[in-house]
Amino acid sequence: MSTEFPFVHVPEKLHAVFGNPVPGTHIYQREGPQEETSYWADAVFDVAGRCVSPGGVSMYAPVSRAAVHKRLKEGKLSGFFFTITHKKRNLFGVDLSTRELAIGYIPVSECKAWKAELEQRAIEQGAVTQKELDGDKPDWHGDFLFWNSRWAKAQARKAKEGSK
Repeated sequence: MSTEFPFVHVPEKLHAVFGNPVPGTHIYQREGPQEETSYWADAVFDVAGRCVSPGGVSMYAPVSRAAVHKRLKEGKLSGFFFTITHKKRNLFGVDLSTRELAIGYIPVSECKAWKAELEQRAIEQGAVTQKELDGDKPDWHGDFLFWNSRWAKAQARKAKEGSK
């Protein structure tokens, strides 16, 4: 099993944009006003590619949110976080207190690599085979959409009657 995990490379000059990484991790934290969030997010997507929230990692790897946070803290997953902390004024000059809100992104490339790592570990432990992981017939055409459709049942019935 490969020990080289494909972390997203963040150039040192971009630490001013993302914040310095938390020591011992690949977590980049930045604080600032809400107006900066769109620029920050655009920069994250330019460097890391497609991203999901920590809760969205489970779409790509069979893990819980708790496992995502544990892996982040252990330095085994990259995370980009922006905390909105400053007060904001509306167009009429009235001060609005903005609640603290953290926005977080995890690169999809790392989610997929984590899934591959988990699958490889399961194969090595004998918990599953590669054939079981691949499945007998992947449903790339969306046949699962017709599982309870009257039309699909009628088509199956016609096919069965036609083959007799």
